[in-house]
Amino acid sequence: MPHAFTARRGAITLASLAASLLIGVGLAPAALAHNTLIDSSPKDGADLDSAPGEVVLTFNTTVNEGGNAIVVTGPDGGNYEEGDVRLDGPTVSTDLKPLDTAGEYTIAYRIISADGHPLEEQLTFTLSEEGVADGEAATEDGDTAAPGGADDTGNAEPADDAGDRNETAATDPMRSLGPVGAVIGAIAIVALIVILLVRMRRRPDGQGGQNSPGTD
Repeated sequence: MPHAFTARRGAITLASLAASLLIGVGLAPAALAHNTLIDSSPKDGADLDSAPGEVVLTFNTTVNEGGNAIVVTGPDGGNYEEGDVRLDGPTVSTDLKPLDTAGEYTIAYRIISADGHPLEEQLTFTLSEEGVADGEAATEDGDTAAPGGADDTGNAEPADDAGDRNETAATDPMRSLGPVGAVIGAIAIVALIVILLVRMRRRPDGQGGQNSPGTD
């Protein structure tokens, strides 16, 4: 009897171990499929002297579509993410509005892991006053760019002035020729005057040179 009881206990123990092993093997793929953040830009806790233009999060495996979000909150309480979240395999990203306040920014994200479960975490980075000033200077430079084309010296040419000159050239073709046009116009006027003088001199001579009949 004792021998049979011992054998039975051994069989139960082996069955329990086998069941535990099967459960562990069955759960392993799900555990391995749960995403883990392996890199980010900006990095968590970074001190930046230049404002980033986007947030990029990289995970260890592909992120599922649907329900992914990135929210960037500034020290003033405003949101700075802009546009839709972009998904590219294990990478999730979004653009940022110009960061106009120095201080700590929070990146809160929610992604759908490869196993279908959501993953939510937060990162932070700090932007210095220098980074804000650089960003504002770049924005002002872009806003003050002069419209219109540029002349041969590289200076911007106002579009309205160019249009006025084109209209003047169309209504006054001689002016469009510049100094050459002025010379041609002067020659034409002088030629016209000479022709008129010649004609005026010939008319009296022709009338005076004819003799009336019967006067000789």
